Amino acid sequence: MKFKITIAIAILFATLIAFSCKQDDSVVSSSATASISTLNCSSTTFSATPVAGTAFTGTATVPYTGGNGGAYATGTAVASSGVTGLTATLAAGTLASGTGSVTFAITGTPATSGTATFAITVAGQSCTISMTVNTASSGSSSSSGTGTTWSIDTDITNIVSMAEAFKATLSSTQITSLQDTYNKAHAQKWSNLPEGLYRGRSGLQTSTLNTAQWTAFYNLLKVATSSVTNEGNAEYLGILAADDYLNSIGGGSDYGSGNYYIAFIGTPSTTGLWCLQIGGHHGTIIYTYNGGKMTGGTPSFRSTEPFPTYTWKTVTYNPMQQELTALANMLNGLSSTELATAKRSAAQNDLILGPAQDNKFPTTKTGIKVGNLTAAKQELVLAAIKTYTDDLDDKAAAAVYAKYKADIADTYISYYGNTSLTNSGDYVLIDGPNVWIEFSMQGGIIVRNANHPHSVWRDRKADYGSN
Repeated sequence: MKFKITIAIAILFATLIAFSCKQDDSVVSSSATASISTLNCSSTTFSATPVAGTAFTGTATVPYTGGNGGAYATGTAVASSGVTGLTATLAAGTLASGTGSVTFAITGTPATSGTATFAITVAGQSCTISMTVNTASSGSSSSSGTGTTWSIDTDITNIVSMAEAFKATLSSTQITSLQDTYNKAHAQKWSNLPEGLYRGRSGLQTSTLNTAQWTAFYNLLKVATSSVTNEGNAEYLGILAADDYLNSIGGGSDYGSGNYYIAFIGTPSTTGLWCLQIGGHHGTIIYTYNGGKMTGGTPSFRSTEPFPTYTWKTVTYNPMQQELTALANMLNGLSSTELATAKRSAAQNDLILGPAQDNKFPTTKTGIKVGNLTAAKQELVLAAIKTYTDDLDDKAAAAVYAKYKADIADTYISYYGNTSLTNSGDYVLIDGPNVWIEFSMQGGIIVRNANHPHSVWRDRKADYGSN
């Protein structure tokens, strides 16, 4: 009898264990199943545009709503229709709780130009994404025929680490302002106007940051920009301090470092597509990353008032002196005949491709061709370009400078006004297969008895990461 009771207890215990395991398996399975409400194929963004007959590697980022936080595995390759030769493969990941995006790797060699379509399925929802494929002539070059897109080694691990560390210091409300899904239209929200005249910037306003958050912000800025003296990080800190200076001498609340914004457009990642944007009155950073590479470091706007040197809280700054000096040396190195060729036919009173002037590069280059200059004079042009590429993190800066150096013979320079570039109305342009740099001297706004520069660096193929 005792033996029968023991067996009965053992059977009951085993049954309870089996039931418990079955219940646990059910819970794990349910929580791990990825689910979304809507997959928005019409809002897909692409890292680059493929060219017919040319091997292509890129990504498509597809937004969704109603994510449940579930994980999903790498998908099966989906072959393109219409234009054949490409495949789209879902990269493994974890859904956001709510709104987010998924990434597809697109590879292959498109057979023709036209539209490649992919019938995709993610977390139970399906739709079709459409990707434009350019002809070889329209997709492979700029107006000069040799421009190329970027895929530059960068310090992505440290940049993402500092981005996540900054985000970890923020409240949920601040994170909502900071973080956005990837959308080029959001990256295009920048201006050189002070806060009172332009309130359309993306991201989190720096006036909301406490001391610890400012420290985390500075740490991110430091790894995302270069360590070169008076460039990169130092230059941007000087621009922020200049706005505080303007506030202190009567500029009012529209000026000050608290009127700058930081945005993560897309989620910071060592593999995905995202953009770091930091911007305000006189300084805009728009850095695009994809697949662990930097795919764009422009548009990049810089200015400072007062100029060239000022002291704020016992620290002396000269954030754009190196740019002025290098550009003036470049012009002053030209002979009178060369200057006559480089002279623009009409005054240029401000930037041609400043804020809200995207995709308006002129098709005809003007001025003097750098390839027609001596090697020493070409080096002066490269020295001027380097004061702009040196704003990127050290690894990316070297690679982009090398790209522009390779194109230097097909680059043009033009100017108007005085070669010293210190008078209001003085202007200079460097226009290459990729590089576009403008420097325009303006009259003072708050400091009325002095001039200050506006300057923009763009790239004919890589603005906004070629997106």
